[in-house]
Amino acid sequence: MIGTIIGDIVGSRWEFNPTNDYNFELFSDENGFTDDTICTVAVADALLKGRDYGESIHEWCRRYPHPMGGYGSRFAQWVRSDNPQPYGSYGNGAAMRVSPVGMWFEDREELLEHAKKTAECSHNHPEGIRGAQTVALAVYYVINLRNKIQHQTSHMTDFETFLTSFSGYNLNIRKENVINRFDETCQGTVPIALWIICQSTSFEDAIRKAVSLGADADTLGAIVGSIAEHIWGIPEGLKRNVMKVLPEEMKQVVNQFYEHLKKRRITNFANKYISFFENEYVRYGESYYHFFDNSMFPNECWGFGFEMDCGRSFTDAYGESAWKTQWLKENIDNINDINIIGSGLFSGWRYFNHWAGAHANDEEIEWFLMLFRRMKELIEKETGTLKKEI
Repeated sequence: MIGTIIGDIVGSRWEFNPTNDYNFELFSDENGFTDDTICTVAVADALLKGRDYGESIHEWCRRYPHPMGGYGSRFAQWVRSDNPQPYGSYGNGAAMRVSPVGMWFEDREELLEHAKKTAECSHNHPEGIRGAQTVALAVYYVINLRNKIQHQTSHMTDFETFLTSFSGYNLNIRKENVINRFDETCQGTVPIALWIICQSTSFEDAIRKAVSLGADADTLGAIVGSIAEHIWGIPEGLKRNVMKVLPEEMKQVVNQFYEHLKKRRITNFANKYISFFENEYVRYGESYYHFFDNSMFPNECWGFGFEMDCGRSFTDAYGESAWKTQWLKENIDNINDINIIGSGLFSGWRYFNHWAGAHANDEEIEWFLMLFRRMKELIEKETGTLKKEI
């Protein structure tokens, strides 16, 4: 979602003044947020509040009736209407605002249904819906395979195959056929965004390629940014620059969205490993060794911002005794920091992975279980029981 906003703001300066200079200045006084950011924030706000997407988009757009670059003529009429109705559009506005859905849902069919809903309140042409669903699915795909895509180029080929098989888009694109071609349709924008992702090597590289193509710079940048964020991550400097541009109410939605999403995912993360240690390990002892030797656990920890710091933060917070199962049993109610628990689990995993040869006994297994359960309990105390459906 922040990737969407960065792509929009970086591209905004060049929407009607296109550039082919890859080394263009990313931020200046001439950059600002456009309708792409407003609509994306509206979709995120709808997810947080369980609201109808069309109502939320309509309300947010009315709060900002004159964004940089304005609204398209028919969408502007939709915004001004007191009873807005879909108007058969297949414009790329359906695809630029959908990234929060790709981040929110873990079930593919549910994701596709909600992506459709974000589009059809205004852009109910099949091409508009296809564009929205394809971008949401792309975000979903790279979130689940981020580490593999980063380190194995074959997985980028798999990404391309996966999305073309769903959408039917042709990604066999030649730059000379699309450079300086302004196309505001989904079918003229989404395939190019996917093609750019497949050619890129970092978040900034992807944004620069999108904007310097000389096309619909802000929207192409927004769609590319929405996907690139979850492959390469976003440099902190870029995040700080765009957050300075956003109004306070938009910042609040962005921050709440990421915080809620992180907590929900950590809950699912904790549930997965609670189930693993309670059930799978009991049935298949060797699976336990696989957990330490070759698993996605460290990648998940990095994704949440947990640190593998050789136990330093866990020890500093709770003392050396906290590594002992009996002490933990007696003091578990005093373990109250989710991030420190996560770093402790990560460091504990690394101990067995690197030093102990994955030879843990039942008491040490119980130590892991207690911390996963405590992690889940703390999140549920903060936010209530987190449900998959809003």
